[in-house]
Amino acid sequence: MMKLKVITKILDGLAFICVALLFLKYAVTFANMMFDWHLRWYFLEDIPHMSLILFIMLFVFAVPSEMIKDKHKEKTGRSLK
Repeated sequence: MMKLKVITKILDGLAFICVALLFLKYAVTFANMMFDWHLRWYFLEDIPHMSLILFIMLFVFAVPSEMIKDKHKEKTGRSLK
């Protein structure tokens, strides 16, 4: 049971990182367009189709986490928290 809790926390954390990076990518793009700034995304700028990759990875991490939580709830009748 402790393993499942750790795994779901890791998967939720990775999904949150994907959401945060996706938000930051569009926030930088929006700020550049709105205020005519020249902000750059140095650490992930050269990866082609980064938005699509982050969007897919979000589901790759979020869906298994929710499946683990649902399966645990079905077995025990209580949540994994």
